[in-house]
Amino acid sequence: MAVRIRLQRKGARHMAFYRIVAADSRSPRDGRFIEQLGYYDPLRDPPEIKVDTEKVIDWFRKGAQPTETVRSLLRRVGVMQTWHEVKKGRPLSELAYIEDEARKRIEAQAATDRRKKAEARKKRMAEASAAEAETAKSAAPVGAPADTETGANDAPAESAQGAESSVEAAGEGGSPEEGAGGGAASSESDDAKTE
Repeated sequence: MAVRIRLQRKGARHMAFYRIVAADSRSPRDGRFIEQLGYYDPLRDPPEIKVDTEKVIDWFRKGAQPTETVRSLLRRVGVMQTWHEVKKGRPLSELAYIEDEARKRIEAQAATDRRKKAEARKKRMAEASAAEAETAKSAAPVGAPADTETGANDAPAESAQGAESSVEAAGEGGSPEEGAGGGAASSESDDAKTE
């Protein structure tokens, strides 16, 4: 009987979760297995890999072969390096530091990836806002004056209207200073006449 260390898929659709198991190579992927050795959760950040190193090393001693996927997972958490050191004759109890260093590397890589994603997101947001501003500029009518020109053109028109009202006030009351008060009173009397 050839024993393979492989993944067994669990979890719902689009929510994959894998067990790392020792199973007969003839049994189906999600079928019978001999022993569960750990699990792999790819949906976490960073992906979570838990392995019982002693059991895996024991199965390696018995001749079990990992699949390529499991081999890469075991390499990431330092189990393969531990196995090579055990084959050289070092005791397993002295090799715990290998897995600790591997886990620190995984955490550091995950932090770097998160930082790069955040920077890329900020860059995309800045580019999108710049594109929106450019679109807004190009969407303005060609013959229409810009906002700054509109403000400059409105001021003389308002002052011309103010001058006309002060002339009317001056005609009724005499001087423009008197007309300001008199103009308000005359507009009230004009409203009374129209009613």
